[in-house]
Amino acid sequence: MKKYSSDYCSRICSKKTIIIVCLIGFTVAFSCTSALYIPSVNHVTPHASLSELQSGRKQYIRKCAGCHTLYLPEKYSKEQWVYWVDKMDSKVKMDSIEKDEILKYVNHGKYGR
Repeated sequence: MKKYSSDYCSRICSKKTIIIVCLIGFTVAFSCTSALYIPSVNHVTPHASLSELQSGRKQYIRKCAGCHTLYLPEKYSKEQWVYWVDKMDSKVKMDSIEKDEILKYVNHGKYGR
């Protein structure tokens, strides 16, 4: 049986652990994306076009899923979404268009029918 140094074993274990943690993280982060509504013409309002809602969904997934589980739009009120998006703005460096589209997506999907 071949013996390995403790340094070699710790490097292998560390790499395996990092890979496993990353895979679990991605799985958890993206598992919610299928539950998120996909904007359709039924969700369009005078305040949100279909392209804005579609872009908002993409931005929401791209900007938010990297750090935490995605929350369904119904989870928070309009005021709460504004608070949370404002709070996360500096962490993910959203521009005003991205921020506006995310807010339109999370707030209009539950009201537009």
